Amino acid sequence: MKPLKHIKPLTIIFSALVLSACVDKIAERNGVQLQVVPITYSLDLSVKKEKNDAAWRELDQYVENNWEKIVSQQLTFTWYSDTGKKLAEDYQKHLLSKGINRNQITLSQGILQEDMTKDLKFEIIVNKVFSEVCGYEKSGTFDNSVGGCYAESARWQSMVNPEKMLTDNINK
Repeated sequence: MKPLKHIKPLTIIFSALVLSACVDKIAERNGVQLQVVPITYSLDLSVKKEKNDAAWRELDQYVENNWEKIVSQQLTFTWYSDTGKKLAEDYQKHLLSKGINRNQITLSQGILQEDMTKDLKFEIIVNKVFSEVCGYEKSGTFDNSVGGCYAESARWQSMVNPEKMLTDNINK
């Protein structure tokens, strides 16, 4: 009777070992790795004497072409001369009248260097979010991808910019 008591636990232990030997290794799952990168778009303006209107029109055209960025991002006016300062202040008032938040606009004086001819620099600082785009898993190589690279990063990117994911795949 005693030998039967030992056979049952040994059979259970042996069965567990046999079954666990067939299980794939499951790696710890990390979240999506995102990188926030500031990208700066800038326009340098030289204001010629008595031609403030031409500089205003050039700045206005630049703002019109980049309005979708300007509405939601940080704007910086850096002036290097008195005419640049006046243009920056006047254009700041113009942007405020168009509904831009005062906290988005920064005015600052730049340091004029010898070879510089510009009076005003207008910058739009756009924060872009980049995620690692994961490749498709292949049969037999599952879980051999780079750490932190999972389908969520591709899904996240497609939700934020679905049109970009489509155009990228078409061009390949």
